[in-house]
Amino acid sequence: MHPAETFQLSITFKDSAHINQSKDDVKNWLLGVGEESFVEGAIDDLFLDLEYGASAQDEYQALGGDALPLIIYKYDRQHLESLREELEKRFPDLVDCQLESLETEMWMEGWKESFKPIRTERFYIYPPWLADDRPSDRLPLMIEPGMAFGTGQHATTVLCLEALEQLGRREASEASFLDVGTGTGILAIAAAKLGYAPVTATDIDPDAISAARENAQANGVLFTLEQGTLPSQAPYSVVVANIIFYVLRKIIGDLAQVTASEGYLVLSGLLSEEMRDMEELAKKEGLTLVRENSRDDWACQVYRKL
Repeated sequence: MHPAETFQLSITFKDSAHINQSKDDVKNWLLGVGEESFVEGAIDDLFLDLEYGASAQDEYQALGGDALPLIIYKYDRQHLESLREELEKRFPDLVDCQLESLETEMWMEGWKESFKPIRTERFYIYPPWLADDRPSDRLPLMIEPGMAFGTGQHATTVLCLEALEQLGRREASEASFLDVGTGTGILAIAAAKLGYAPVTATDIDPDAISAARENAQANGVLFTLEQGTLPSQAPYSVVVANIIFYVLRKIIGDLAQVTASEGYLVLSGLLSEEMRDMEELAKKEGLTLVRENSRDDWACQVYRKL
């Protein structure tokens, strides 16, 4: 059961002439303190009706572009109050912060309009309110978005699923699996359904751990969940990290360390323009690029640890 209230922290920027730099400074600070779940624009903007095939940049501009506020949603009001105080202390001339309370059920309605089922080669990803339309030729993967986002709509999640499908044909049998930054648990659930065992998933956000646990139960799979970045046990045959490049570049050494010899590391959350920089960093950790793909300006890379 979800709490009755959801809390929204809106971060707007005072200096419109230098909003890009101001926003980048705040984003980098948020990421540095482990606050990765911010989005640009409010949940209401999900109702915007864009043409099919609109690019990520088209969507961003239609929603308001650089003028969009940063929004953080949590069930924990005290956490957001502390975050607001710290933001206003560190960036007094850059930001205005507003904390609001929303009814969780109304907040969740935004997802029901925006979440469309997804087909990949082996999976059918769908929300619980569309359970009656499941095809028989795909593995069902039901996701309740909850507070953790990561619904599978994002191109990086789909790219990771496709990478797992390709690896799964020859690597899943009795292979251990780690999902770093699991969000709603979608990739860990997919790995369990492909036959990986044991499966472990981590996330620094307690809301994500809660969402992933509920989604695992709803899909009838079991895996270990740990709050934090890296697990207490290692190494793993396949490691997936769908996290933005700013974070990946900081933890690539740790990710390589928890990947078993002859194992695979799947990285996404990258922009296409960041692929070569990521490859250079990975090479220094003894990783060899074996496959990469891109979608909607986002990229996914598969590395082998030799």
